[in-house]
Order: sequence, then C-alpha cells, then structure tokens
Amino acid sequence: MVRTGAYAYVNYGYETTFAGTASAVTNSFGQRTAVNSFTLTHNKMALGKLGQVDPTSFAYGTQGGSLGINFVLGDTTSHKILKSVLGSASGAGTTGDPYLYGSATEGAATKSLIGNTFTTEIGFQGETDTMVRTLKGCVANSLSMSTSIGGTVDCSVDAVYGKEDAPSTSGFSDDATENSQPFTFAHGSLKIGGSIIAELQEADINFSQNGDLLYSIGDQQSVAGIKRSLDITGRFRSSWKNDDMIDQLILQLKGTGYKETVANLGTPELELFFTNGASSAKTLKVTGYGLGLNDHAVTGLEPVEPVFEELNWQVKRIKVEAVDQ
Repeated sequence: MVRTGAYAYVNYGYETTFAGTASAVTNSFGQRTAVNSFTLTHNKMALGKLGQVDPTSFAYGTQGGSLGINFVLGDTTSHKILKSVLGSASGAGTTGDPYLYGSATEGAATKSLIGNTFTTEIGFQGETDTMVRTLKGCVANSLSMSTSIGGTVDCSVDAVYGKEDAPSTSGFSDDATENSQPFTFAHGSLKIGGSIIAELQEADINFSQNGDLLYSIGDQQSVAGIKRSLDITGRFRSSWKNDDMIDQLILQLKGTGYKETVANLGTPELELFFTNGASSAKTLKVTGYGLGLNDHAVTGLEPVEPVFEELNWQVKRIKVEAVDQ
C-alpha cells in the first residue's frame, strides 16, 4: 500500500567544501516542510547509426539534480537558510545583537559559494525498503518569502545539486529539532521610504543568486558551484490611497526631477518586518537599500470593487536581522 509523507523527513546542513562532508545535517527548513519537486538526471544520450532508425546504444553525460522545498517561516530556525544566498551571519541572535545577514555596503555581498552550499538528507520508509538519499553540493538558486491576508509567511527554496550516490538503506533518523512558532500576516508590516504601507494585502520578496554547477572533464559529478549575480526583487499590493508610488515611478524618468531610487522619500527605503507577537518578541527584519520601482498597476476600477495598487520592485543591497533568542 502506498505510503504518505508521514514516513519521511527532510534535513539539511552546510558544507565547508563543495559536496564535502557537512559538519551536521540537522537543520530544519521550517514548519510544514514539503518537497514540491525532486529530480535526478544523468542526461542520457541516444546514439544512432547510419542505415537504421533505432538507437544502437546509450551514453550518459553529467549527473545533476534539482530540488524544490516549501516551508513556513518560523521564528527560531528558518532564518538559517539565508546563509545559502547571503553568506554567514554575524551576531548572537539577541535583541541587542541580532543575527545579521547581508550588508548595506555596495560591493560587500558574498561573492563565493564556499561554505554556503549545503547537503540535504531526505529519508523515506517504503513498504519494503528504507531509503536515505544524500544530496551533496546543493546550490540555492532562489529563496522566496511571501504572505497575504489570512496566511502564514510561506517560503520556497529552489536548488540544484551536483552529487548523489546510491541511497543508504540504514541510518533513517530525523535529527532536526523544529520548535519554531510560525510568522503570519497578522504580525507583519512593510515600509517604503520610511512610511508604513497601510492596508497591505500581499507582500513578496525573492533572493536569486542565479547559481549553477561547474563540471570538469574526467568526472560526471559536479566539482564546484557558481554564483553569478545577486538579484533581490519583490512585489506588494495595497489599497490605493495616494499618488506617492505612481509619482515616484514617473520620477525615475530622466529629467529635472530625476530620482534613481526612492531614497528621497526617506529611510529605510524598504523594510519588511515580522514578529511572533510575543512580549519577548522573536523577529525578522529585511532592509533594502537602493530601491527602484519596476511598474505600477491598478486593479478594481469597477463598480462596488475595492481599488488596489500593485508594485514590483528591486533593491541593490539587502540586510536581514534575525532575533531568535
């Protein structure tokens, strides 16, 4: 009889060298972790022959895998996945000394993936076999966070990985501790130019490092990960109350009042903030620098419908502060 996710677990841990042994594969992604895509390929090639239409043999190219993980952002453990795109954090996770990922300084973003790739362990107890698959050299292509009215703060990680050997049939053990409380829409806020966006309906942010795998002649498995560029984009939807955002978009056109970013509105240019709502709050604060607006859309301009504005944006630099103590 088919089995469900009740017989599975997913953990991860950071590697000191690409696809090397992780110090401990004991991190939880977050609450309600789910694997939404999971593929391994050897890039098979069918070889034909003159004089016939059926292939004569197969050859195999590079080994490569893709992995998609969904989870709910928790107030204790989930921030650790930020290391995969922003590098190691400083700080102690307290109110006075929060974990700090990223930087407000131009050119200070982590350029290398060394120490930021991770090993993912996926265990599943089938009816006749227990399988523990170890995915090494995981490179996070993107990390997304989003929330909307009535929902949790939902996250997704899309990764590629460069090395997997045969599954183990022993060692099935969920070593991660997941004791987080979920962040929700009810304790979140967004500021643009220092002002809170009122009646916020939806907010998204995406960290993309456009990662890839490097191969070498003599080895079908990947030998390194590549970080191409760090793109930080997002979107929000709120009640259309004033002309602040459409004015700012028009000011981005070259001319007398040209404004490359929204810094003229005030600081922080962008701030997305979540708290667990407790008196001794655990928090996550994302601050963006060099905010440019992509476009401005309006919906609901019809009888008896609420009118909302929606903006897509990009920032040059990002800083994330996490308090989990």
